[in-house]
Amino acid sequence: MYKTPRGRGWTGEFLVRFVLGKNRPKKDIFVINNLMFYDGTKSVQIDHVLINKYGIHIVETKNYAGYIYGKESDSKWIQVLRYGKVKKSFYNPIKQNNGHLYSLKQVMPIKVPLYSYIVFTGRATLKIKDCQTPVIYPIRLNRTIKKAKAKGYEMKPLEVRKVYETLKTLKKNNNITHEEHVKSIHQRKTYRKEMYPSDRP
Repeated sequence: MYKTPRGRGWTGEFLVRFVLGKNRPKKDIFVINNLMFYDGTKSVQIDHVLINKYGIHIVETKNYAGYIYGKESDSKWIQVLRYGKVKKSFYNPIKQNNGHLYSLKQVMPIKVPLYSYIVFTGRATLKIKDCQTPVIYPIRLNRTIKKAKAKGYEMKPLEVRKVYETLKTLKKNNNITHEEHVKSIHQRKTYRKEMYPSDRP
């Protein structure tokens, strides 16, 4: 199972779940994994969400191997395998997660600071440059999330609970299946390629 792409993906997901799970015993910190919802125009799937008094922290997990090259401004990043013999491009995960942040804003009843994190599991060697958004390994995730307190915003415990209950209800009311979500992504990719041929890798 774990040798397939989906199996390796699940391994990465559980690793990040374990790291974020260390926060659960603490007061006024909540974690939601695999948050899927409809933002009014499309289906959205967020790997992990942590809510604390400093805001909502949105984590996109990547379980790629090899060397990963890219910048925050790039539309595509590059994965290099087998000593440079194989090169693959993939959509910039920072831009991907920014889309998640935008969609979440559309369904949140209150304004809350949103933070983006891109987490690559240890199978990758990161060669990322010029990024303000954290692109990190799981071991640094909790430490990086704690830095958000320097922003100066702070919610009261009841507000943290309200945000958590809102997102939990959003997940509970979701009626989009994983298969439907994947199909929707493929349709959007096909549309982008047809509209913007030069964007093809």
